[in-house]
Amino acid sequence: MSDNGGTAAPLLAARDLAKAHGRTRALTGASADLHTGEILAVTGPSGSGKSTLLHCLAGIVRPDTGTVTYSGQRLDGLPEKRLSRLRRTEFGVVFQFGQLIPELTAVDNVALPLLLAGASRTEARAAAGEWLERFGVRGQAELRPGGLSGGQAQRVALARALVTSPKVVFADEPTGALDSLASEQVMTALVTAARESGTAVLLITHDAQVAAYADRELRLTDGTVAAEATV
Repeated sequence: MSDNGGTAAPLLAARDLAKAHGRTRALTGASADLHTGEILAVTGPSGSGKSTLLHCLAGIVRPDTGTVTYSGQRLDGLPEKRLSRLRRTEFGVVFQFGQLIPELTAVDNVALPLLLAGASRTEARAAAGEWLERFGVRGQAELRPGGLSGGQAQRVALARALVTSPKVVFADEPTGALDSLASEQVMTALVTAARESGTAVLLITHDAQVAAYADRELRLTDGTVAAEATV
């Protein structure tokens, strides 16, 4: 479990976020902190605003009101070019269905963020292979996503999210499409890798067993934080 002593400034902080999608109010004054090396689970019923909170914290969407701060700088007002760079270098994102590029092999999917950051193909593929090894899917390196099981594909997606050594990984229902065994394998791999590298994880889940891997849990109801607990 991460120990922040209750005094360290958060790595990522949201304050009083409000966000509407058309006439639907997704967030209605939500606040959250994420500390370096911490695994934070955000739970709540469908439609409670979990994914919208993640998207605001990751700079994918901008809140209508409220602030998002990362390492002391305001994210909600940064130009898109700066946000895009952050998402390539210091943020990693994993979605429920992995969203791997179907035309690329597993190793090339993982290597892609490094290539976009300017690494050579040789360097990028070597690093990607190491991460596939860590997640137990090195043997599937040359397979395309269509040839992978759901659990294998999600571990490849996790390797892609972590290959740039990000400070934060945003995981949106990363086990939502998996059976219980694959879910356990993916969460064990994610938590182990995050602990070893000191990466903070914001984990969106509706599954209490998945939330139990976290250090702390925030429960959203109707777009705001209804409860907080140490797991």
